[in-house]
Amino acid sequence: MQTIYYGAPGTGKSYTIDTTIISGVPDDHVFRVTFYPDFTYNDFIGQLLPKVIPSTVPGGASTITYDFQKGVFTLALEKAYENTSNAVYLVIEEMSRGDCAAIFGDIFQLLDREKSGVNKGYSKYFIDNELISKDILPLKPSTKVKLPPNFHILGTVNTSDQNVFVMDTAFKRRFEWKYISPKPVAGSSSGTFKNNVQLSINDGTSLKPIFWVELYQKLNIFIADEKYLGLGEDKQLGPFFIEFDLSASATEHKKQIKNKLLHYLWSDVHKASYRNDMKLFKESIGTFAELYDAFEADEQVFSATFIGIL
Repeated sequence: MQTIYYGAPGTGKSYTIDTTIISGVPDDHVFRVTFYPDFTYNDFIGQLLPKVIPSTVPGGASTITYDFQKGVFTLALEKAYENTSNAVYLVIEEMSRGDCAAIFGDIFQLLDREKSGVNKGYSKYFIDNELISKDILPLKPSTKVKLPPNFHILGTVNTSDQNVFVMDTAFKRRFEWKYISPKPVAGSSSGTFKNNVQLSINDGTSLKPIFWVELYQKLNIFIADEKYLGLGEDKQLGPFFIEFDLSASATEHKKQIKNKLLHYLWSDVHKASYRNDMKLFKESIGTFAELYDAFEADEQVFSATFIGIL
C-alpha cells in the first residue's frame, strides 16, 4: 500500500515497480513524479495560480481570477475515489532527493492506515482541506480528506543519495521498505542475464574480454568488502547502472563505460576511500583527466589488486 524500494544505483528499483506491481495497470491509474531539492508541497498537492480571462467585449479589459491547479497527489487521489475497487498508484521517484517532510506537509497525517475492520486501508486520521476535497464527490459535503484503500504510494530511494535529504524515522516507519539487491537479473534463456554486454579491460599486458555482469559484480566486491575499500553497500552498483543498447557497437559500449562508470568510480568511490594502502586505480593516475585519457587509449587504469580479483 505504501512501499519504498531502495538499493544501490542501477539495481532496477523502477524496473521492479514497473514489472511486478503496475504491469497491466491502465496508464490513467498510474501517476508518476520525481522529487528534487526545489520540489514543494504546492507542486505536490496543488496551488492557486492566476488565470487571465479575455473580455468578451471588443476593447474591454481582461479579468484575472485564481484557479487551483492540481498537483500529482490530488489528481491521483481524485482518480482513486472515482472507483475504490480499482487500484491507483502514485509512484515517487528519487524520494530522498526532496525534503519529504516539507513536501508531504499535512498529508503526512494520512499515511497511517487502518489495519483491520470495515475501514481497513483507509487513513486513520483526516485532514481538513477544501481545495483537495472540492472535486471528490464521495467526500461531499465534508472537506475532510482520507486516503482510500485502493490508493497506493510507491517510492524509490538510491541509498547513495540519502545524504541529500535525510528522511526522519517517523516518516520512514509509515512505509514498508523493500531492498532491491544488486545481483544480476536473469535473462530469457538459461544462464543469461539482462543488460549484459562484452567489454574489454587492459589487465596490464593486453586487452582482455569481460562481460558487464562480471565487471560490476567484482567492482561491488572491491567497493564494499573490508578486505578492499570497505565503503559499504551504499556505493555499490546495480546491473542497470548503465543501460546498454545490446545492438550497439563495442565502441559505443566503451563510450558508456568511459562517460558513466569511470566518472562514478572516480567521484563517488575513489575519492570516498579512506585507505591509503588500497586503490581502485593505478597509483600513477592522479586526476580524472589522466584516467579518462588512459582508458580511451586502452591502457591499464585499474590497480593490480583489483585486476587480481577480475
